[in-house]
Amino acid sequence: MTKRQKERWLLVSILLLAAAFRLALLRDVPPGLSQDEVLDAGMPAFILAGNHALFFREGYGHEPLYHYWGIPFYLALGENYLQARLASVFLGMLLVAATMRWAKREFGLVTAVTAGLGLAVSWWPVIFSRVGIRPIMEPLFLVAVAWFWPRRPWLAGLLLGLSLYTYTAAQVMLLWPLLLTAVLLITQRQQWRHTLKSGAVVLGTAVLVALPLYLTWWADPSLLQRVDQLGGPLDALRQGDAQPILAAALATAGVFSFTGDPRGTYGLPGRPLFDWLTAVLFYAGLLVAIWRIRLFPYALLLTWLLVGLLPSALTPQAPSTIRLIGALPAVFVVIGVAVSVIGNRLSVISKQHPLTAYRLPITLCLLFVLLLNVARTVRDGFAQWPQAVETRLNHYQAVLLDIARFEKTQPAGVIIIADPFFEPIDAESWQRTAVPPTDARWIQAGPGAAGAMVFAGEGHGRLYVPEFAPLSPLLHQLLQLPDTPLYRSQNVPAFAVYPVPPVPSLPLLPEPITFGDMITLEGYEIRPPDGGQTMYLVTRWRVNQPLPPHLMTFTHLLNEQGQIVAQYDGLDAASATLQPGDVFIQLHPLTVPDAGGPFALQIGLYTLPGGQRLTHTGQPADVLTLVSDLRFDEE
Repeated sequence: MTKRQKERWLLVSILLLAAAFRLALLRDVPPGLSQDEVLDAGMPAFILAGNHALFFREGYGHEPLYHYWGIPFYLALGENYLQARLASVFLGMLLVAATMRWAKREFGLVTAVTAGLGLAVSWWPVIFSRVGIRPIMEPLFLVAVAWFWPRRPWLAGLLLGLSLYTYTAAQVMLLWPLLLTAVLLITQRQQWRHTLKSGAVVLGTAVLVALPLYLTWWADPSLLQRVDQLGGPLDALRQGDAQPILAAALATAGVFSFTGDPRGTYGLPGRPLFDWLTAVLFYAGLLVAIWRIRLFPYALLLTWLLVGLLPSALTPQAPSTIRLIGALPAVFVVIGVAVSVIGNRLSVISKQHPLTAYRLPITLCLLFVLLLNVARTVRDGFAQWPQAVETRLNHYQAVLLDIARFEKTQPAGVIIIADPFFEPIDAESWQRTAVPPTDARWIQAGPGAAGAMVFAGEGHGRLYVPEFAPLSPLLHQLLQLPDTPLYRSQNVPAFAVYPVPPVPSLPLLPEPITFGDMITLEGYEIRPPDGGQTMYLVTRWRVNQPLPPHLMTFTHLLNEQGQIVAQYDGLDAASATLQPGDVFIQLHPLTVPDAGGPFALQIGLYTLPGGQRLTHTGQPADVLTLVSDLRFDEE
């Protein structure tokens, strides 16, 4: 086997290693889909439906390229967790390959292999190659910029401009040609004409390519919601307070060994990017690059790294590993530079031919650093972080993954899931988590919900109640649920499983009342205050047609003068998930005034936003009076 063939096999082996770290346990790490992943996974269908934009308003504002990249995965795989995450996996693999190719050309094989191994197994690049969100596309474009910059600056500028269409943090990369040009003018004064021309071509082309994006923002500044949310330190600096910027910059500078991302979204909170040995190699490589800054590749590498750190250094909650993503390839190439220099020095000391002498020490060094990073990634990223309560409860919908696994072992039946605050994106997340995809009905439960229950199909099925969304005691009593559930999971957060109960017996209306031809009130029951001041109206409804996604009920208690003295607005059966034929009950709590009555009790429905009321055939058409002479016995 020739030397060239051996090099190719080595690089292919690194790519296979990278694939293993990106594909293993893809459904479990991260533990369930985040809402950002579900939003990004739904964008290809949104685009295919005819919605095209240079910048999407959805999700506080999104650049478009990642979403167009996701279209083939959507067409090939449908709507599931693979479709949500494989788009990032492929970008992560391309990033490893592209970085090695560029590093080998500019810095040699040892640097390329070291950078490739770091990108393959270190947690920082691994997690952003596994989670289905758009930032991983930015560093791939920046590697392409670095590849073309010395020879074809116009193409480098084109790719730099396109990088701004990948992720918001890439906006600062327009500073890269300015900074690099300034450094080269100082270090390579004799080539100042070429330096100015090359820098102007790169920057000018990038600005022209990015101009449509900036014009879009100028035409509608409300698109930049996310940028406005992150402007705290800069806003403070404009007012003369430099402390937030200094704190963010210091925290960002220490991210390699001293500080860590305070949030637990993409790793254990507060954990630095590297162990101390890898960090020392990074600092050593940084010193080497500074020493050799007169050479173009090192000047490009250093300025890339510095500008890539700015999105974290200028924003709150620093350091932010996601906003540092643009610097990712440069960081690992810097480590590779250190390993290459160490190997060369060992070769000089041994006074032997470099191809034979430093192979063993450099191999042992690489192997040791590799094993350290592998152990750290496996321990922190694949073992501890996915099981952390904060990760499972606050950042990823891990309980949906647990429910999907349990449901797969059960006979077919309707699925009812309780949630503290339902949004349609939760149903989309369930569709991508369940294998095979299964429809579910949702109810809101927990401290902020009055209580509801859906009855669908033939009544066969399961009610899933996570521990963070308990049913109210009154609803539990109405449904006559057993004290002990059929099953209680062992993970945190846990969930309980109950059989779907029969519809509670409520007094039925002589003639059901239909609102908007969509939903029918079949009956109700009034439960007067029991030792307190809260009465409950319990209503029973039947769904006739698909309902608006944000349907609400209103319940009014009126005094003799027609004034509203108590009111409840809410619908805890998620209307977006209900299907024709479904029946549900809803609890309406009302605080009864001290006066015992008489009161009128009215009910109606309306949609959000706008508050448009649904009508029925009676008069007035937009409200139904259930009782006109309601009295409560005074104690």
